[in-house]
Amino acid sequence: MPVQQIYGVPWMRPQLDTIATLLDQGAADSAIRMLRNSWEPELPAEERIPLYCMWIRGLCELGDIEHALTLARKAAQEFATDPDILTAYGNVLDISGQLEEAGDAFELAVAIDGSGPLVHYNLGAVVERLGDEDRAEQSYRDAIELDHGSHSMVEASAALGAMLRRQGRLIEAEDIYDGYLQEDPLATEMLVEHGICLSDLNRLDEAIDRFELALSLEATHASAWYNLAITLFRQGNTPKAYDAMDQAQRADPNNPLAAAVLGAWTLSDPERDLDLALGLLYGALERIRKMSANDEISSAYASLVTEEVFEAMWQQERRDEARDIARDAGRNDWITPHMLDTLNRVDHGELEVTSAYKVTARALLEAKPCPPAPDGWPKNADGYTTDLTVIAENEDEARELTLSYLRDLEPTTTLNFDVRIVGRGTALHEQRDPQEEAAAEQAHQEAGKRRARGVACIDGSRAYFNDR
Repeated sequence: MPVQQIYGVPWMRPQLDTIATLLDQGAADSAIRMLRNSWEPELPAEERIPLYCMWIRGLCELGDIEHALTLARKAAQEFATDPDILTAYGNVLDISGQLEEAGDAFELAVAIDGSGPLVHYNLGAVVERLGDEDRAEQSYRDAIELDHGSHSMVEASAALGAMLRRQGRLIEAEDIYDGYLQEDPLATEMLVEHGICLSDLNRLDEAIDRFELALSLEATHASAWYNLAITLFRQGNTPKAYDAMDQAQRADPNNPLAAAVLGAWTLSDPERDLDLALGLLYGALERIRKMSANDEISSAYASLVTEEVFEAMWQQERRDEARDIARDAGRNDWITPHMLDTLNRVDHGELEVTSAYKVTARALLEAKPCPPAPDGWPKNADGYTTDLTVIAENEDEARELTLSYLRDLEPTTTLNFDVRIVGRGTALHEQRDPQEEAAAEQAHQEAGKRRARGVACIDGSRAYFNDR
């Protein structure tokens, strides 16, 4: 979340205006130097509060989160009921991954003074990641409603629209985007988001118009090119889709998803350039490995790219390569329900099922002699724990299927496994694109609720430990 502050007090000293300008221009280091020189213990509260807020913001922009958190705690102790200080404190807690504490700070700020849109947006962004989408929706709507400027708050509108789309509430999402664009019709990012929503609604011509308008405003907008390409492909306009995806790659050469999709299209082309296709697909995987190692992408994004490459290989009968990709994805917690289902149907067959087993597994390297840790494990790790959902006829089969899956991930490593059944629950439906959900549900009903045996999804990332 961007670290932004709203200061509700008049500037009492000229230095504060200069510091604020430096922060807005990205000169956080210069701003911090001025803040240090401006600090005096006897400053009145109306000056000390904005000084604290800007200092916290500057430290965050410099990446010094530890000192930003220390300063924010001090400020929150000193001004425990000031909404600007609480908002600054919540932002730092959010950045440092303390989401529940951040939510508490934003909730308190709203309770004290809920007139500012930014704190409602910040609260929504935190509680959404905590899984409370109802509370997040209300917070985003409050932020939009409270923004009395020339247009509604773009961050809240974009976040709300994205959440509604993910929930399959496409008509409501389209209303959010359309409402924003009526007030600011040339907002490039919102034009792209609106186009994505229209494409999901199968209003392809309208979606293309949105993407083309966005590109007329920003000719190298990579997301606009990418989504234009996807929409043209859905429309059946393959040559233009290829051209648009090529433009997406040119606009953002390091985008692994664009490379994966273009590689998948090329691999399925009867007149394909096989070397080009495989280069794009394996290049996409290599990029996500590097980006993940540098914490540049989320696990969800890595999963999206990996599934695209896996599906391309599987559909073109390159099954061994697809299995290797799935195996690597499993080791990195990038494997998806779709990938698991595809493999399970071939390997284990189907089962008429109304429930699924919740399984927890512990893997430990043999102690005598202790083999080297597998590639990709953290240094000095002796094992890991993970949680899974497994479709099986009984508990014994659930254990066997879990062991089969885990042993396949690192077949050359000697590992001891402890697999425990911890519960049963309603069988999970794999997550699908909203456009495909109705057809998938109908197919599921027609199949008599038959599901593929095996690990259906990974419920928690590997937690590595050192046990010696």
